[in-house]
Order: sequence, then C-alpha cells, then structure tokens
Amino acid sequence: MKNFDPKAMKSPKNYLNLVSKETGLPNALERRKNIVEQMSELNSKGLDCFSCSGMCCTHQYNSMQVDPVQALELLAWLESEGRLNDELIEDLEEVILEYRLNKDFMIGRNREFRRKYTCPFFMKKSQGCSISRAVKPYGCLAFNPLEKNVSTEGKCASNLDVLIERENKNLETEERANELISNELGLYWKKKSMPFALHEIIKALLKP
Repeated sequence: MKNFDPKAMKSPKNYLNLVSKETGLPNALERRKNIVEQMSELNSKGLDCFSCSGMCCTHQYNSMQVDPVQALELLAWLESEGRLNDELIEDLEEVILEYRLNKDFMIGRNREFRRKYTCPFFMKKSQGCSISRAVKPYGCLAFNPLEKNVSTEGKCASNLDVLIERENKNLETEERANELISNELGLYWKKKSMPFALHEIIKALLKP
C-alpha cells in the first residue's frame, strides 16, 4: 500500500461510532470488562508476564484471530493514538507476507488452517504488548500465567469460562455489528489473523 494517507480514508473512530449507534454495540472496554478484571486480579497476585520473553506473542505459538468488530476497535484506538500511519501499514504488510497470512488454506470442510505469526504490536520481552487492554483481542486478555515468575512455555492457559461469559453477554449485538461491518465493507471472512484483518479493513475504508 504505497503512499498511505490516513486523511484519504474514512475515520475508523467515526465509523465505529456509527456501527455502535446502529447496532447498540457497547464500547470496547465494557465488553471486555470481565476478562480485564480477571487479568488484573491475577496480576495483583503476582501472576503476570513480566518475567517472560513473550513466546505466546511470537510465531512459535501465536495464531490469534479477530472478527471485524475487534479489528475496527483496534484501528479506532490506533487512530486516537496517532499510530494510523505508514509505519503501521509497513509493519502489517511485513508480517502478512512473512507468514503468508493472505493465503487461505483449508484443512477440511469450512475449516481454515490457522497460521502462526509474530504479532506486529509485540515489543519484545518484558516490554510486552503496545496495545491497550481496552482493545486487546479477547483471546490475548484471557491467556495468563498459572504460576508466578513464568519464563518458559507450558505454564500459561486460557480461561475459557471468562471467554464464554463475555461472548454470551455480547453475542447478539456483536453478531449484528459484525454483519453490518462485513456487508458495508465487503468482507468475506468472519475471523482472520489480526494483521490481515486490520489491513483488509484499512483497504476497505480507503475506498471512495
């Protein structure tokens, strides 16, 4: 995507506001509240990622996918932070090409192979993630250490209970919002790797 100009695209923030008003979608942090609270509680007990190199964010283990709503929320936040720029586009495209995230590979009927990749927002080791908890993917928030001072793989896990609780509470409004975004922006997918999903929505918002 050469000569990217954020002024030439529809504002992700404004578009998200329109989607929220039309579908009744609560704000990003409100819909993540139970997961964020659980994460904060674990952190207060010393169950955090500060001693870890962040392998779960790299191509060794990470295959995180997001739906259109999560991707749009993240873009809106990046816009607010002044990070919707050429550097972001370059980072996304580099990861997409390196890990072939733009290539669909089916492994059975209606089941797509989830490619692993290093997250473009991963800042290495103890610096962790550069994304606010308010817009972080649900799966990232729910994946936490099982013991203190974790520094190697195999000692973290997803809390499926909080993920299911979150989904059940927001299912109807998120389905409406995802359908609206997909129809208006011409998206063919329900979930994709985060870099690819962000890039696709950026391209769609650049259309006249």
